[in-house]
Amino acid sequence: MSIHVGKPDSMQNELIQIVASGLEPHRMYTFRMTLKHDYGTHRSEATFRSDPVGRIDLKHAKPLRGSYYEPDPMGLFLGMKPCEDFAYGGYLRCTPPVPFYYQLQLFNSVGALVDQTYIKKHWMHPNLERIELEDDGFCATLFKPPGDGPFPVVLDISGTGGGIHEHKGAMMASEGFVVLCVAFFQYKYLPHKMEEVDMNYFSKPIDYLVNLPYTMNIIGIQGVSFGATIVDLLATRHGDKIKAVVSINGPQVVSDYLYMKENGETIPHLSHGQVMLEHCQFINGVMCSHRNFQIMTEKLTPETEIPWWRIPSDVKIRVIGSVDDLCQPSVHATLYRQRRLRETGHEVERSRTHIIYFFQVEMVNGGHIMEPPYFPHHELVYAKYQGFYCGYGGEVLLHAKSQEKTWANSIKFFQRVLGNTTKIPDWDRLKVIEAPRGDSKL
Repeated sequence: MSIHVGKPDSMQNELIQIVASGLEPHRMYTFRMTLKHDYGTHRSEATFRSDPVGRIDLKHAKPLRGSYYEPDPMGLFLGMKPCEDFAYGGYLRCTPPVPFYYQLQLFNSVGALVDQTYIKKHWMHPNLERIELEDDGFCATLFKPPGDGPFPVVLDISGTGGGIHEHKGAMMASEGFVVLCVAFFQYKYLPHKMEEVDMNYFSKPIDYLVNLPYTMNIIGIQGVSFGATIVDLLATRHGDKIKAVVSINGPQVVSDYLYMKENGETIPHLSHGQVMLEHCQFINGVMCSHRNFQIMTEKLTPETEIPWWRIPSDVKIRVIGSVDDLCQPSVHATLYRQRRLRETGHEVERSRTHIIYFFQVEMVNGGHIMEPPYFPHHELVYAKYQGFYCGYGGEVLLHAKSQEKTWANSIKFFQRVLGNTTKIPDWDRLKVIEAPRGDSKL
């Protein structure tokens, strides 16, 4: 009796095969998957009935109960939920992007352990080069594929969590891009407060990227949460270099709730009195601010509006909106962006043979933070910048399935706009994964 895992040593977004064989026919068995991380434990499980030959193939077997409901080879990864040792409101940081080790166990109907094995999932392709930067006037981590290039380039920006987040950039670079993950506050010598950050700070990493000997003179840029608003703003100022924008669940306005400086002066934004915090809701002590940001649209003026008209007409834009976002009004914000960009000529370019879409919208089931595939879902996070627990929303399985979809579509978008990538040569994959140190606690 044994568990078989196809590709036990794989990239985080790679599909794998999980099969149990040599079991008693027509008996109940439970798979349990555990991810032990420095920040705490996540776990999923599912119970199945073995087939007439004593086999369970997760690609085809429908769970009788557990963390997911339909046949899916990655169902156990999709259904991961935090355990009691994971801090309430915690966020599973993955910087540097070290691999995740999953313990996979199989139990029989009376709870006895039948077999167990380990699975190793990489956020960063082992053949990538990772370089920490802090001496050129900005703080960032660069991920570079092997070779001389030229490579398509993406700049990755996070939101109000502060510090630096590398797992998205490492995963994207593993597709053959050069990726720069940029920190802009609460990191090393950078400002502690976001309102002390100057928009001109981002000019330095942009210029750095386009002047590298192995990159092209144009870049893509992606951001999530307020990072999405930042990439919108940067596209209005650096449209000569930024030609592809991915904006994920960001507010459609800049307000005194979230703002920065430019040239030493506070950028135009909705000020106190125009920002109606009474529309924020608290549910069991968790703040849901989506309605508040939606109401702000009514208060916009030509001075406080993001200057969409300053984005050059050849810049391609992709916006992702989650329908169950409790932090931002992502459906409203996405449709607002769509309308404003259409009004400023950012819809389609027609030619004799085809139509190139300048503006791409993807609405998905999920909460606030759309991560790469199989990153555990966070329904709420303690927001250090705001000082409260922030509701993110989203149902675990629907959110996880949306992450599979949005990630694949963003890769295709960047490849279409910036240029195709070259597959990175494979590494010498392990056939058997040893238990990581300390896993005896599981």
